Amino acid sequence: MANIQVFQWLGVTFFAMGIGMLTNRKFIRNIMKDFQGSATNMFYGGLACLAIGLPLVTFYNVWNWDAALIITILGWMSVIKGLMLLMFPAYTMRTYKNVLAKQNKYYIGYVVTALGLILLYLGYLA
Repeated sequence: MANIQVFQWLGVTFFAMGIGMLTNRKFIRNIMKDFQGSATNMFYGGLACLAIGLPLVTFYNVWNWDAALIITILGWMSVIKGLMLLMFPAYTMRTYKNVLAKQNKYYIGYVVTALGLILLYLGYLA
């Protein structure tokens, strides 16, 4: 898979997640509450993060100052999150609870949407 295809794949995914976070806040809050209350969800969430992140860091581990660096950073973030969910689930869940408790937590949806737009631009227009 070429960089452009990874940008397209991640761009669509992040954009859809971001819009979903912004337009379905109660639904997303319920998902997060369900997630943090289920050891099974945490385990499979950790596996999913590793399944997404490991191929990215294996095939796109590029530390040059160009667009491919975004793929590398997102890959490593996914690997780290997956490892945290699998190895330190209690700590990770406390962190999730702290984010859910904050009043201004909705900025995350804007960040995810903006990242999706950047990735879509790199995948389809750049």
